[in-house]
This record gives sequence, structure tokens and C-alpha cells, in this order.
Amino acid sequence: MYRESTVNPWVGALLIAGVFLLIYCGWVLYPRELFRQECIYAAQAAEFSLKNPMVTVHETPVRNAYPLYPAFCSLLYRCGLPMEVALRLVTVVFIAAGGVLVYFAAASGNGNRAGLVATSMYCTTMLMLDEGVTGAPQTMSAFLLLASQVSFFYFGLRRGKWNLAWPLTAFLLMLGFFSGGVIVLFLFLLPMFFFRRLIAGRAKYRNPGFPVALVLVLLALFTRFAVLWSVEKTSGGTLFFRGFTDPDYLGDFFLFGLELPLRLLPWSFIAWIPFCAALQRLDDKPLFSKFLRINVLVTAAFIWMTPRIAGRELLYLPGCLSILTGVYYELGVRRFGERLRKLAPAAEYVALAVVLATAVGMWGEEKLLAKCLSLGLSLNFRSTPQFFIAGSTAMLAVLAIGLFLRWKRKTLPVWITLLSLSLMCGIFYGTVMLRYQAQASKNREFGQLIRKTILQDMGKNKQDLEIFKCDAGELYGELFYSGARIIQLSSVDMLPDNHSKVVYLISTSFPQNPKWSWKNLLPENYTYNKHRIMLWRGKRNFQEKFSAR
Repeated sequence: MYRESTVNPWVGALLIAGVFLLIYCGWVLYPRELFRQECIYAAQAAEFSLKNPMVTVHETPVRNAYPLYPAFCSLLYRCGLPMEVALRLVTVVFIAAGGVLVYFAAASGNGNRAGLVATSMYCTTMLMLDEGVTGAPQTMSAFLLLASQVSFFYFGLRRGKWNLAWPLTAFLLMLGFFSGGVIVLFLFLLPMFFFRRLIAGRAKYRNPGFPVALVLVLLALFTRFAVLWSVEKTSGGTLFFRGFTDPDYLGDFFLFGLELPLRLLPWSFIAWIPFCAALQRLDDKPLFSKFLRINVLVTAAFIWMTPRIAGRELLYLPGCLSILTGVYYELGVRRFGERLRKLAPAAEYVALAVVLATAVGMWGEEKLLAKCLSLGLSLNFRSTPQFFIAGSTAMLAVLAIGLFLRWKRKTLPVWITLLSLSLMCGIFYGTVMLRYQAQASKNREFGQLIRKTILQDMGKNKQDLEIFKCDAGELYGELFYSGARIIQLSSVDMLPDNHSKVVYLISTSFPQNPKWSWKNLLPENYTYNKHRIMLWRGKRNFQEKFSAR
């Protein structure tokens, strides 16, 4: 029987905290400009108001956008933080909160080692490294879902305090619903059909806490659907949704079994342990393990079968899976420790590979790399002194980690080896890949061009700009950087008749509205992202104004 050395809980906690800060440190949060879907969330946060019951994008209500995440980001933004930092900081804070939660859930009754393993896995999978450095509401809703599941088990199934378990669980589900939508309720309720004896018995429902919980959940649903019904202007529809017939969905459906272990790397090497039937018979706390295992399997099946919005629904999975892996870690290491210890030499080769990849990213010839890799962007970002310093520091850090793994090869616990692998990959991703991908964004440049053009046309530095948009695509991030109020129009005919003097309109074609005289302020044949964009100045025709009187 293999036994590995134990780690002092405080040392382990400091180690995890250090890894977390290195992966999600300030230079990852800022100064990168808005990236991909962050542009939509930035528009939502900038327009968020407690007076408006709907989340809007360019003043158009959106049906499948929920208010809690934009509200947090809007608060930070109005407190003076840049929007980029506000969006990503909320994401990172809830990753950290989830890590703390899984630690206490796994360590409760299973020891500190289980908690350290669970926290390490939750915070450092490839999935979290990829999604955690960009702003999105899924980390918030995943934390609230996990908190509701843990509260339901701990206060209800374990301690029998149903008067506390039901209302607390319902309150957390309410918050999860207002951050992630109906999927949070589904992922909590669907496993209930498989618990059988865990939730059987009328005594669990014959207490004041259950009707209170039911009222809270129904109140959240009623509030949401009442708002949807009362708001007439819902032409914005939904964002990110893909149907069952979408070719991308069909591809994801068949590749899910391959994608999931890849996105859980390097923890996929031990994430299978809780599902080993031989180890399940040795579990001295089978009730908690069964509860977690059902949640993991049902959640994975639901995500697999449902058309995914943006791939971030996988963030609902690592919570229970990390706790379950931490609970079974000691049993797994005792039985498979000799095999798992072979990861240590492999990690040393990974360290060398990461250093080599960083060096190639810093000094490799662009023409040579273009023949080996599909480069959609240039490598000009490598010429900055900041990148040279960051890249050199990253290589030294990865080499130090590799030497540490070599020195402690025979005594290093498996979970620290996996944590070191995650750290090395996170250093490379933050140093090279994020800086390369950031070149794809020209949002700030376009937004500042629009603002500068309008201010020059107005002849004065007016701060409160108003721009109408019609048939010009999304341009969420670009127009956020313009600093203007953006109003989406489905037709040019919807321009307000009582608008005085001039209006500014962004479109891809000439606005067919004879009530206005139009002049394009951008250069002729100006293109942005291979699409022609025009900024029109519209002035009300004298005849129209006279007839209107």
C-alpha cells in the first residue's frame, strides 16, 4: 500500500494562494481591452440601472440576460475601476470563493488533505484557466449553485435542520437564477429525481422552511417572467443561443467525451478515481459521496444533451467533481499511488516543453512559425520591452518549478505535482497566448475614432454623446469605447421626430429616410473587420420641420 507524505494545511493553503495569484494576477486582468463576449457584458454593465427591470444592450432589452452579474460590474465601474477590471475581477473573486467553499466541503469529515486537493483542482483546471481570465457570469452562477447544493446536504441531509436548509438553499438558488438563469434551477432540481431515499420521507417537507423555500423560488420565477411580459420592447431576443439543429451543437455532442477530459487537465489523471467501483466499497462516508456523484453525473449528462451557449456551462461541473475527487483522493493514492507517481517525471518534461514554447514565442522567426502554425495574427507584440521582461521571468519561473519537481520527485505528493503542472501552463498562457490573442481586438481604436470624428464635427468637446445604430452589426465593445450613449434602431424610420439639430447614425448603407439629410463623416470605403462602416450626420430637412409644425 502506497502512502505519500502529508502537507501542513497552512503550507498547502499558502501554496494554493500563491498559485492562484500568479495565474489570476493583475496583469492578466488589465490592461487588456475587452475581449470577445466581454464586449456584451460591458454594454450591459454600462447601461445597468435599478430603474430598469430588464438588462439592456444598446437600450434593447435582452430576454436571456440576467441582472446580478451586470449589477456587480456596474457598481465596480461606477466606483472608478476600469470596465475591463470590473468584469474580470468579479469572475476571479467568485473562482476564489468557490475554491474556499470546496475546501470546507471536502475537508469536513474527510481531512485537510481532501480540502487542499479539492481547492487545487477547482481553481486550476484548463477550463478555469481559460475562462477565469475573461469576464463572464458563469463563475458567479456556478458558485451559487454549488453553495445551494452544499447547504442542502450539510444543513438538511447531514444535520437534519430542514427549517434552515430549505430557506437558505432557496435563497441561494434565487441569486443563482438572477445570475445564470433557469439552468441553475434545472441543475439543482434534476438530480433530486435520482436521490431516492436521500430525500424520501414526509418529515423533510412538513416544516415551515419548505413552504418558505417554495415561495422564494416561485417569487423569483414570477418576478422574472412578469418583467418579461410587461416589457414590450424585446426585439433584442436572445444572445449566444444555439439550437439542436445547429451543426456546431452536433459536433459538440459527439466530441463531448473527448473535450471534457481535455478541459479538466491535468486533474483528469485523478478525476476518474471517485467512479472506481472498487474504491466506492471502501468509502466510510458513502452518503455524501453518493450525493456528489449523482450531481456530477446528472450535470454532465444535462450539459452534454443541451445546446450549449458558449461552452461555459462546463463551469457548473468542477464544483461537485472537485469535492468528490478530494474525498476519494487518499483512497485512490493508496491503491494507485505507484502509478500516479509516474506523473512527476512527466511533469519535468512538461516544464522543459513550456520553457521551449515560451522561448519560441519570444524569439521564433515569424515566417518559420507561419509554416508550422496557423497564425491569424502578427507577432509584433513581441517587440515590446514589457513582453521581454515578462517572457524571461516566465521562463525562469517554469525552470524553477521543474527543478523543484526534480528535487522532490520521490516525496512530492501527486496533487502538488498536478498543481505545478497547472501553474506552468497558466504562466505560459498568461505570458504568451493572452498577449497574442489580445491583438485581435481593435475595439478601443475604433471607438476612439468614432468619438474623435463626432467631436470634430461638433466643433466642441461635448461629453454626452448620443449615437444611433442601425444594420451595423453588434459593435458592442467598439461603441463602449466611444463613451457615447448607443441606441439600437430596427429601422431608420424610428429616429425621433422631435430630435433637434443633428443626429449621428452608424450603419452599413445609406439611411433611406427622406426626412433627414445625410453626410458620411468617415473616409469613403472605410472598412472595419472586413465590413463597410459609415458614420452619418443627419440633419432634419427644413420642409419636414415646417410641415411638422
